[in-house]
Amino acid sequence: MDALDRLYRRVSLALARDPGRALTIGALYQEVVPYRLIRTELGFAELAEYEHALLRLLSGEREYLETEQPEVAEEFRRELQAPNPILGIYRDYADVGVQPNPFAPQPGDLTAPPPVVVAVPAAPAPARVELPQPAEPAARAAEPAIPPRPRPKPCPGCRAALPVDRDARFCPFCGKCLVPVPCADCSAMMEPEWSFCATCGAPRHAGATAAPPRPEQRLR
Repeated sequence: MDALDRLYRRVSLALARDPGRALTIGALYQEVVPYRLIRTELGFAELAEYEHALLRLLSGEREYLETEQPEVAEEFRRELQAPNPILGIYRDYADVGVQPNPFAPQPGDLTAPPPVVVAVPAAPAPARVELPQPAEPAARAAEPAIPPRPRPKPCPGCRAALPVDRDARFCPFCGKCLVPVPCADCSAMMEPEWSFCATCGAPRHAGATAAPPRPEQRLR
């Protein structure tokens, strides 16, 4: 069982407790399986491992999840095949709905040990007569597909187009942080859109203090 299977089983167990819930990509990574709560349980040593497994899950790998917009899952699959994929691309589609595949394997007990498989000798198979197969027509050579050009993503702060030839962690135009960062006080992960920590309430920028006193206050 790899990271994708562990993450899918954790999502399935969470949804089983709330079966009628309408799920979006944003709710998935912010509420159902947030990194700060499941990283130790699922053995994610760093944020990149978590984002890679989540992007695989949202791309439809192993048909665990289905997105309401198939073209979004296709874009995730193309990003995973890139030499330097932007693992946090799913944050641009936080409002897109997702749902579990009803035909996917059902999760088991996360704490249960793996079952012990006892090998049973197989009965000898009866002799089978091989019949000649008709010759298949020669397959036509497939034309090489032209890879689509990557689309630049807008900065959530200034809406300027971000570079597509590298993994941008800060906007080169306004300096906005584009990836989660740890809180300076409690080390909980803070989303790029947050101004204060959801765990301890500390301001996003370390060293932020109250406004300086007015001139009349300094004269007292």
